[in-house]
Amino acid sequence: MSVQKYIKDNQSSLCELLQELVRIPTVNPPGENYAEIVELLEAKCQSLDMKTKVVKVTKRRADEIISNAATHPRLNLIARWDVGAEKTVHFNAHFDVVPVAGKWRFNDPFSGKIDGDWLYGRGSDDMKDSIAALLFAIEAIQKSDIEPQFNIECSFTCDEETGGQLGAGYIVEKGLVNADYVVNCEGGTEMNIGNGHNGVLWLEIDVHGKAAHGSQPDKGINAFEKTAELVSALQRVKRGLKSPDRAFKTNDGAERFPTMNIGGTFYGTDGDKVNTVPASLTFSIDRRVVPNEKLEFAELELREGIVGACEYYPDLKADVKAILRIEPCLTDTDSPLAQSFADAVRTVRFHQPKFKSTAGFTDLHYFVNTGLPGIGYGPKGERGHAINERVHIPDLVRTCAIYAVFMTRSEL
Repeated sequence: MSVQKYIKDNQSSLCELLQELVRIPTVNPPGENYAEIVELLEAKCQSLDMKTKVVKVTKRRADEIISNAATHPRLNLIARWDVGAEKTVHFNAHFDVVPVAGKWRFNDPFSGKIDGDWLYGRGSDDMKDSIAALLFAIEAIQKSDIEPQFNIECSFTCDEETGGQLGAGYIVEKGLVNADYVVNCEGGTEMNIGNGHNGVLWLEIDVHGKAAHGSQPDKGINAFEKTAELVSALQRVKRGLKSPDRAFKTNDGAERFPTMNIGGTFYGTDGDKVNTVPASLTFSIDRRVVPNEKLEFAELELREGIVGACEYYPDLKADVKAILRIEPCLTDTDSPLAQSFADAVRTVRFHQPKFKSTAGFTDLHYFVNTGLPGIGYGPKGERGHAINERVHIPDLVRTCAIYAVFMTRSEL
């Protein structure tokens, strides 16, 4: 039996595996049920005769990044199928998901319900579908009595949704990746293979005022009004990001510009009331850094804009703290990995794929910044991070087949 036929004939088992994963609510923040999903993944990998290692992040290291390390330990899993080949390919996928809100079609956001060609649930698209496709591809190879062309090393990691420092970043930091190439199982889909991603800078801005009674506002300094002045000044910086000389040209010739989102989060203090002058306000900035920019210059530009506003507006005082910095990354599309993966996509989808970097960010940079050639690719889904997140089952099957064809036919 061919690998592709096994996957097609057993797609119900593939969906059942994904449903198992979706039904474990690994919500981050705060980082729930990590031990449960690692236990499930380890058992699945061991059933495939893979050697496994659970990697627990030390509390000392976790305390540098998160505030709840004592109650929510960070865990990662590494699994390896060594067939004695000369080369090794590392496959990475994260198992954490973003929080849920709103009214979902099937009430339970972690139901894993199937309706027609779609499987619903938080994480069904981002990115437990990739985990299921990857593990089922390995199963299909084994059941078809075929040996892969290279050793297969997998990592299933935490915390990508909050930057990945304690997930992919940690296993790279500890030297636990022993491979020649890396496939990050997101960042590309259908006919687009990911060859990199934007960088990101997250800043948290604290604007300071002075509390006073609402009936005597002149005795205070209104932090909300001061924030409005600062945001107005930042709009000039934001408009400048659309300047033609800022554009990054993607592989298909399209232009991508840096972006800035102000106020994704904002809050005052517990003491704020209608009849008080607010003493402080905190808001966030999400600055996306295109691959032709440097992260440090993007941050410097923003900090200079904030300092300039504080010098211009009377009584405007603000503190700035960076809460996440990720450099953009681009990979070599002429590498043996990229070309072999493109061949696998063409074999399954019957068309020549294109390489394209993603405007979001993934964990790919942790691996390629150490010198590993890498690409990104996963199943097609919809509404990731939103209500009624879902994955297209036919594409889940095709992606599983692409992984399997890549593993069994590539010459790296």
